Amino acid sequence: MKRVLLLALAAIAITTTSYAQSGNLKLRFRVPFPFTVENATFGEGEYEVTQPDRLILMLRNVQDQSSAFQHVQPPQSRKEADGRMKVVFHRYGSQYFLAAVSDGSYQATYDLRLSKEEKRLADANSTPRMRVVSVLADGTVQPASDGQQ
Repeated sequence: MKRVLLLALAAIAITTTSYAQSGNLKLRFRVPFPFTVENATFGEGEYEVTQPDRLILMLRNVQDQSSAFQHVQPPQSRKEADGRMKVVFHRYGSQYFLAAVSDGSYQATYDLRLSKEEKRLADANSTPRMRVVSVLADGTVQPASDGQQ
């Protein structure tokens, strides 16, 4: 499937500790752009991801308390759990989609399912080009060097 114009590896200022045991996952991070998770759209802001049950995550906006529950799946590869906490977004034009979250361990690394809209955008893209960027704590987007694409 053709997808992912821009993969924002959001080392997005994940500020709190996380735990690998089921039900104890807790990541807190700031997102400097609006994004979509399945059929829910969230604005920029500070978010918390917790795991209330196996393969279910809750995403909550810390400021306004809006939240959504999402079914997730284990990562496709153990390489996705590289010891670093991260939040991964797919970008198509100006639209961002939450794609994965991890506390760094394989036991607490999850891929989110693609929404119908993300599938549509991915299929419509005739020239996919993936770029890796880091979103810093101050919201600055820093592109990776050419050798890291």
